[in-house]
Amino acid sequence: MDNEETQNSRRLIDEALVDTPIENTLRLAWEFIKLNKKFTFTAMGIFVVLNLFGAIPLLSLVFAVLAAVFTISIQMHVGRTFYGTENIETYIKEIEESRIDNILTQYSSTAFGVYLGWFVLIFIMAFLLALFGVGSGLLNQNMSQQDMLMALASLGLPLLLFVLVLSYVQPLVYSNIILANSFGEGFKAVFTIFSKDVWSSAMQKIYFAYVAKIGLLIMAAVLLAVFAVGLFTMIPFLGLLASIAMLMGMYVFVVLMAVMSMVARRMVEE
Repeated sequence: MDNEETQNSRRLIDEALVDTPIENTLRLAWEFIKLNKKFTFTAMGIFVVLNLFGAIPLLSLVFAVLAAVFTISIQMHVGRTFYGTENIETYIKEIEESRIDNILTQYSSTAFGVYLGWFVLIFIMAFLLALFGVGSGLLNQNMSQQDMLMALASLGLPLLLFVLVLSYVQPLVYSNIILANSFGEGFKAVFTIFSKDVWSSAMQKIYFAYVAKIGLLIMAAVLLAVFAVGLFTMIPFLGLLASIAMLMGMYVFVVLMAVMSMVARRMVEE
């Protein structure tokens, strides 16, 4: 009886964990992108335009906020769709019925709470870094700009290690963000990066193996993309096209991150 109930309670995400979770993560993320081309091209177009307008000095702040809220809303929709569906047929149906206006109506308030949470967290971390620099004597008001840059550069390795450590638990933090249901929950979900539950879950062997392997794949893909974009930007007429191509690739990463985060969460739930 218990075995039958377990079988009935299994969802698509549980099937994704069987045998090849990394391959299934990539496959199911790609399915979301290709099964509803109208939605994908519309969402990708909005994502590209918002980020391009974000490069305009006078409008950068407004469009940066809009781009962030839109991106988080998409991630919430992708993650929830994948996490909640019972089987591949339901997943396909949910994808085919996806609409931009419904997503923004449902998630934009929560997404703005998430954005504000990240803004506050980054501000606090930057303030603490500056405080450490002044308190340790690394920075002082009499330093020239060049000396200040050199002093900050000396923190490069510790900061890199710090960022890598935080990146390791990011999938679990993002899964909390994706499942948030209000502005307040979205704001608080960002700070689960300091949660004992998140860090203890991240210490599990199965989580480490999954994040390490897929992280290396993503890193390799990002380095290759950056190299290709850098190469094309050297050609005068291809610079803008290269930037657009990079943003389109970033949209794919947004979808992948949502699926990856929910897979990582499910791994440590049981």
